[in-house]
Amino acid sequence: MIREDRIAPLCEELCDIAGSVGWAFQDIDDAEKGLHGIILLPKSEMEPVPFLFDSKGRVHSLADLIVGWNEGDFLCVAVKTQFAGCAEHVWLCGLLRHIQRTYMPGLEVVDEGGFWEGGDQQELQKRMDSLDRMIKQFGAVLEQASMDVVIDKNDVDAVADFVEKVAEKFHREKREGE
Repeated sequence: MIREDRIAPLCEELCDIAGSVGWAFQDIDDAEKGLHGIILLPKSEMEPVPFLFDSKGRVHSLADLIVGWNEGDFLCVAVKTQFAGCAEHVWLCGLLRHIQRTYMPGLEVVDEGGFWEGGDQQELQKRMDSLDRMIKQFGAVLEQASMDVVIDKNDVDAVADFVEKVAEKFHREKREGE
């Protein structure tokens, strides 16, 4: 959460930071959705980084801007850095740490890469490499599976069942190979 009087200075600083690193940004003032702030648009493969706030200073996701939100909703923002690389992930953690110290002392960050908590760049790289391998291996398994013969691609549940079966087989074979 952020105090209302800190939102404009934060957005101004984020605009300056975006300009200094060559990122685009988009100012947001959506009265219909009740959100205002800024969205940073990295040049890398990192997802957009939203800093969107409601009238109570709570932070919101891009989904809240697109589809709206309700007062009792769970509020959470996620930014995928996997395909941007380790350096971009570390940089984003540094930016968030600065924002936590300067504007949002209550900001909570959950970092699947572990860098936010431990600051270990080698561990982060190891986790990113491991996930990258798994994504590629699972993608290859999905490509090899004959989905056309097995299911109706227009049936969402059938597609989900198919992917789950392929995933189970993938994990079983991986465990057997270890």
